[in-house]
Amino acid sequence: MVLRKVFASRSGRVSVLRLGVAFIVVALLAGVALFQKNKILTTLEPGETITVEFTAAHQLREYVSDAKIAGVPIGVVTSVARTESGVTEVKAKVDEDDLGKLGSAPSAKIRPTTMLGGNYYLDLKPGGQDGSFDGRIPVDRTSLPVELGDVASAIQPDARKGIRSSIRDLDDTLASGGSKQLKELARRAPGTLGPAAGVFDAMRGTQPRTDLPRLVRGLEATSRTLAAQRGQLDAIVGNLATTSDILDRRASDMATATAGMPETLRAAKSGLRKLDGTLTKLGDTAGPARPSVRELGRTLDRLDPVLAEARPVVNDMREVLAQARPLVDDLTPASRKLKTSFDNLDGPVLDRVNGPIMETFTTPWHGTGRYAGSGSDRPMYQVLAHLAATADRATTVDKNGSTINFHAGYGPGSVAGLPISLEQMFRHLAGQQEGR
Repeated sequence: MVLRKVFASRSGRVSVLRLGVAFIVVALLAGVALFQKNKILTTLEPGETITVEFTAAHQLREYVSDAKIAGVPIGVVTSVARTESGVTEVKAKVDEDDLGKLGSAPSAKIRPTTMLGGNYYLDLKPGGQDGSFDGRIPVDRTSLPVELGDVASAIQPDARKGIRSSIRDLDDTLASGGSKQLKELARRAPGTLGPAAGVFDAMRGTQPRTDLPRLVRGLEATSRTLAAQRGQLDAIVGNLATTSDILDRRASDMATATAGMPETLRAAKSGLRKLDGTLTKLGDTAGPARPSVRELGRTLDRLDPVLAEARPVVNDMREVLAQARPLVDDLTPASRKLKTSFDNLDGPVLDRVNGPIMETFTTPWHGTGRYAGSGSDRPMYQVLAHLAATADRATTVDKNGSTINFHAGYGPGSVAGLPISLEQMFRHLAGQQEGR
């Protein structure tokens, strides 16, 4: 009985010990499971793993940071690792149904859940064409968020002091009755919103998508330019004051100029309308004239030394022209008489010269009748030219005077009065003999 009681007590102690150990083990497993709950749930849930490349991880946490499309969670970041090439690879497990919404070339960005930071998530943006996604987003289609601290650090210290002063001044303004005025403004604002909407709509311009942004960019560029040149704006304002003072003193002259401006504008409009056609013709002519202008440039370059050498000749020509002036004066009456002579040549005289005379001189001459067979196949003007050349050679001029060389000869044609020409007969017999 005693041994049974002792054994029972020992069995009770052992059971309590084992139960305590088992409880501790279960508690530890439950704690580990709670700490790894996200990892376990993500591993058990179905889905596809995608890889996104960033230049930095920027506070993404494994199995904590969500992957979203348009703010809607579709998965969880499962891995963040830095590669040897310097790129951070972020892997996320997303739902298979949502994977097809990304398109063929999606982009990604790390975004904070609030403006002040805190938790960050992987924002996926669909892109490309409809089609299958290969599961990898390269670094050229990803971007990192801009922190408020980075923006504040980019502001100059003086500007940060100015912002703090502005905030204090705003607080003082609100405390000294500004809140009441804001409430009054809010009460009266609904009545002015309608006209203000029309004003703002007119400010957008005729092309709302481009006019107002272009105006803002222009004002930004103007402000940047004015701020870059310190003191220049002060000089501009001073010059503007001087200009305004001058315009005030010359107000009467400005009024006169303004009164005559409509007529000036009408004349300018008419002149510009006429100039439009001239410019159009000039534009049509300018294209074909370009090669000539290029050649003219080279010609002028080569003409410079010629003009330099011709300058003395031109200077000497002044005396020649001065001496030729009496001759030109004497030629004036002669030119009048010459004009009369040319007028007399016009009409039948020129018709006769251009007609039978020119025809006789430009055609060969052959004798007819008793002179048949004489003549030549050459035109008359050539025969006359040969005659003149032969006569010139027959003339001799020496110290004794002029002499004409003449050689008297005799031939068959010299005998006259026969019923038949001996020259023609001998020529005919010679032709028959050659034929035989």
